[in-house]
Amino acid sequence: MKERINFFLGLLFFGMISLAQEWQQTAGTPEGGGITEIVILPDNNHIFVTTASFNWPNGDDGGVRRSVDDGDNWENLFDAYTGRTITAGADGNLYASIWPYPQNEGLYRSTDNGDTWQPLVSVPSGNNIFSVTVSISTNPHTIFAGTRQGVYRSIDNGATWSYSNTGIPADTWVRDIEVDSSGIVVSATTNGLFSSEDNGDVWEKATGAGIENATVTKVVFDYPFDNKDGNTRLLGGSEDGNIYEAFKENKYLTVSLLAIFDDVEMSGLWIGYLSSENKKMNGVAQFPEGTQPGGFNFSTDNGTTWQQNNSGLPGTSVPASALSGSSDDTTVNLCLGVFQNMNGGAKLFRVTYDWSTITGVENYALSASSGLTLHQNFPNPFDHTTIIS
Repeated sequence: MKERINFFLGLLFFGMISLAQEWQQTAGTPEGGGITEIVILPDNNHIFVTTASFNWPNGDDGGVRRSVDDGDNWENLFDAYTGRTITAGADGNLYASIWPYPQNEGLYRSTDNGDTWQPLVSVPSGNNIFSVTVSISTNPHTIFAGTRQGVYRSIDNGATWSYSNTGIPADTWVRDIEVDSSGIVVSATTNGLFSSEDNGDVWEKATGAGIENATVTKVVFDYPFDNKDGNTRLLGGSEDGNIYEAFKENKYLTVSLLAIFDDVEMSGLWIGYLSSENKKMNGVAQFPEGTQPGGFNFSTDNGTTWQQNNSGLPGTSVPASALSGSSDDTTVNLCLGVFQNMNGGAKLFRVTYDWSTITGVENYALSASSGLTLHQNFPNPFDHTTIIS
């Protein structure tokens, strides 16, 4: 028996970016057992990665690698036991934490696009340098290094160094350290989140949403489109899968919980700005710690909702260890590194999201007068499939 049903049906079709983008491994593979960090230089699109070794010294070396052709070929700029992190400083130079065992781990600087590296400072045996940032709001520039023993700082552009941990508990690891455009410095640590308004002389601890006891692994500043000195947002990712947010208006010291991903460590945070679309894309790299697969998630609504894209990435439990990218008016290009802990395990994957494929927003309303008819399904009952006219 056919049954006519009249009702009001409102359908809202949103323009969507095509989400079926597949990651592609670069033609070349940087030497190492796993990628620890990625930097893409905006002026020339050269890709730099640091890698850890595997079965050293008989297997793959770690160190600093560079590709000038989108990952097709890689140069070994610095071979070592481990290249722990690399960053492009606001001063235009590259900084890398390198462990050239049996020498102690140290911080190195390159002023010539990675061709040569000059040692700035080494840390004692048992210490490590996890992160680096440069404040150009001081003259001379201040260089901050996040270490296993807190914040290591040079206020004379690398000539001399001392620890600056007032307000930070002893034995705190600083997993990431960043400085915003106004000079506020933020440290992501094993004892929560800290910020400093006085160039690292004194640190204050952030509160809220359980951040006090969290191990924060990554931080990134999210600037407003119209004013980089406006109410900048800070995003912080934790070892247990949380993403926190805080704002410049309260010195990044009042934290709320933005998103929860269980059983993963946040190994990378990245934000792309598409100015012509007035849109942002938030991306996170996740290293699996339990039952969740890890890999890559992204948001196009400032972190309200997230979508996973592991298509093309290796295995079911993706050991994503680093994330970087570039963006222009309509396009986001991302690089994701993995840490497979084996010879040839420092693989790099790339994906492009093109916002020019977004369609417009249309709103359709079908009323009872439209004559919409819902017919009986066939077959009925059904198992796996059915047809409704």
